[in-house]
Amino acid sequence: MSGLDPEDFAPLRALAHRMLDDVFDRAEQMGDGPVWQPMPQQARDAFNLDLPEKGQDAEALYGQFLDQIRPYSNGNPHPGFMGWVQGAGTPIGILAELLSASLNDNCGGRDHAAIEVERQVIRWAAEMVGMPKEASGCLVTGSSLANFIGVITASRVVSPELRREGLSGRKLVGYAAETAHGCVSRAFDLAGLGSDALRLIPVDELHRMDDLALAQRIREDREAGYHPFIIIGTAGSVDCGAVDPLEALADIAQAEKCWFHVDGAFGAFARLSPEHAIMLDGIERADSLALDFHKWGQVPTTRAVC
Repeated sequence: MSGLDPEDFAPLRALAHRMLDDVFDRAEQMGDGPVWQPMPQQARDAFNLDLPEKGQDAEALYGQFLDQIRPYSNGNPHPGFMGWVQGAGTPIGILAELLSASLNDNCGGRDHAAIEVERQVIRWAAEMVGMPKEASGCLVTGSSLANFIGVITASRVVSPELRREGLSGRKLVGYAAETAHGCVSRAFDLAGLGSDALRLIPVDELHRMDDLALAQRIREDREAGYHPFIIIGTAGSVDCGAVDPLEALADIAQAEKCWFHVDGAFGAFARLSPEHAIMLDGIERADSLALDFHKWGQVPTTRAVC
């Protein structure tokens, strides 16, 4: 029985060199042509075929990539791309992805160098925003999952019995600005708390969470028999880049014995700016933080830390 490696690596090596040249030719000329173009039906039809009974050689598959995939990417590496909040990636990041794929390391356990790389990245991310170097964390697919992990962690810290008993009638509630990313509400849904358990707090004229309104809502919820467990601050809202008053939120969280989570997916990297770092004062007091590398960090594909 033959393995999956080619009997002769020479043709594959030649194709790989061609691919690499094509990749960097495109990177050098990224500003040429449209940012995005619609995918014609003919190209779409190529991905609606019956399951093939025989495989194709790598060169033929690469031809399909060049004709039917590459021209119709979403365009975020283009210098004229102004949509959403995705970073463009970097040429050196392309090579990093290549090296990572060549190792094919699984970082879910065991003892190998890639785990130490992850640990270092997490330590540096914590140090960057002023958190202790000893802070723990994990790399996940994006800030939606990172914020979900933050909500789950907070609920288990505040009510450890949830692991065994579930909610069992406990009326846990949390708080975020009405401009918070939609993934926060979905996190409450997926965590079994219900999206109604997330109290959306009004914002001020600068689109920041109104901390006085927050404190008032917490008081009202306690009087009504609810159990406040988490306050979620936003460091860079997706709509306009607003930063909630993190110091004030941290004070309230401490006084109310709530977990303080910060969604810094969009703006946490501003902590590296001598001019704008002051806007994020208080982020270092967070109990947990969601931080994206693929936005201001320009890391290819989606990576986030929680």
